[in-house]
Amino acid sequence: MPAEDTTGSNRPSYVETPETERGERIDEALRWFADFAFSPIIWIFSKLRMSPNMVTLMGVAIAMLSAFLISIEKIPLAAVFFALSGILDLIDGFMAKKLGKVTPFGSFLDSFSDRLSDCVIFIGLFIYYVRLADGIFAGVALCLLVLSFLTSYSRSKAEALGVKGKAGLMARGPRLLLLGAALFFNGFSPWVLKGTMALLAALTLETLVERIFSVWRALET
Repeated sequence: MPAEDTTGSNRPSYVETPETERGERIDEALRWFADFAFSPIIWIFSKLRMSPNMVTLMGVAIAMLSAFLISIEKIPLAAVFFALSGILDLIDGFMAKKLGKVTPFGSFLDSFSDRLSDCVIFIGLFIYYVRLADGIFAGVALCLLVLSFLTSYSRSKAEALGVKGKAGLMARGPRLLLLGAALFFNGFSPWVLKGTMALLAALTLETLVERIFSVWRALET
């Protein structure tokens, strides 16, 4: 799975922490599953002569469509496109590595597209709850937007300082999996999505705090 953010290839040796090891185990499990499940799709894209950057841009476009569908209350259809966007987000990085097409600009585009995709989805959720006159969960959507950006930035800055910064449960991959599941099952009850958003906000905040503490412990103790 593509990293949340990167800040360059010439980094100092990373400082390991127990929190980092837990976060890495979650990332590694998701990468293993993606490699197993999506290799045939990568082969098809390569035969169609699609570059990893093209796949990245496709993923962003589909995320925007999903966000629009969320904003107009078409949640079941939005869930389908959200899942497709997530699959493309996983594939582009694997495709670049397997085809030997990893480039600095591709890394930049991947990180930028991740932030843009997150942004439009949470804005779509914000508009959705505003239309429903549910100010509390409109606010939760904005909190998730801010927390997701801060969590990704904390890893990026930590890596620039020589710390891996992967502590915490809610890296981008698990966040997207939980949110996607909530969108799919929201038809059973509107509280499925609401409850998941509240849980995501709490766990993402915990992840941010844990990453800050992990970096502090690695650099100052």
